[in-house]
Amino acid sequence: MYRLPRRMLDETFATLRCCGAGERECKLYWLSSWRDLDQLVEVAHPEHDSSRYGLTIHDKWITKFWNELVDREMGVRVQVHTHPGAAFHSPTDDAFPLIHDAGFLSLVIPDFAQGEVSFGGAYLTEIQRDGRWQQVPIEAKFSVHE
Repeated sequence: MYRLPRRMLDETFATLRCCGAGERECKLYWLSSWRDLDQLVEVAHPEHDSSRYGLTIHDKWITKFWNELVDREMGVRVQVHTHPGAAFHSPTDDAFPLIHDAGFLSLVIPDFAQGEVSFGGAYLTEIQRDGRWQQVPIEAKFSVHE
């Protein structure tokens, strides 16, 4: 189970709201150190282009990001993004995660993150060993703390 500081949840919603302005999708990543995999410590907001129905991460940003992660001994544990209405994992979401390894999590926040700062209405899915995504209970994967 990942330990998620409340400040990161607040930062996540603030970033998603500012970036998407209630009109566009936005994506970010939750990071942890390789020394303490389960303690989430940082929000990374990629450079991207977006619309109401999708987004594209800039290739140069991804390359720079991977190098920074290596230098800092950090890793991406969860990708978080918004949808315009109800939260679900689309076929595009399934096909283009940042990481394709079993156990990687993808959290979708509904309504461009304009609602309450919570997991209400959110959708969490995890890559299985066979490469397919499967919805998992949010409360089984995250413990929010101060």
